[in-house]
Amino acid sequence: MKLFIKKNKPLDINVAPLIDIVFLLLIFFMLASEFTDFKTIDLVSPIESNTNIEITKLPIIINLSETGTIHVNSETIEINNLSNFLNTILIENSSKKVVINTDENTKINLLIDIIDIVRDLGIDKIALETKVIK
Repeated sequence: MKLFIKKNKPLDINVAPLIDIVFLLLIFFMLASEFTDFKTIDLVSPIESNTNIEITKLPIIINLSETGTIHVNSETIEINNLSNFLNTILIENSSKKVVINTDENTKINLLIDIIDIVRDLGIDKIALETKVIK
């Protein structure tokens, strides 16, 4: 005689809590991970010494003092004559690079005027070097 009768109930698996946990884990790992933009540097491998290599021209160096004196390649130039002087250097040298050396206390308006003059001549490669005095 059977005292207990075991009935087979259909099993229902509720997946709603599982989906909630998966989404919570997804959000956690998305917020916890760090996406880094790796910047690469293009390197050119050395070329054999037999080939002809065009030597890059030296950049034009503009020294700007704290008092506003402008020296281009060790020659003192006024800001009014800077465009013409740089134009003659560009014709002779064909260098398209400019390095501007400034002091820490240089007036920013004069520096911006010089950068505008250099950009008007078609030079896009401008480096700014600041001397920090301690």
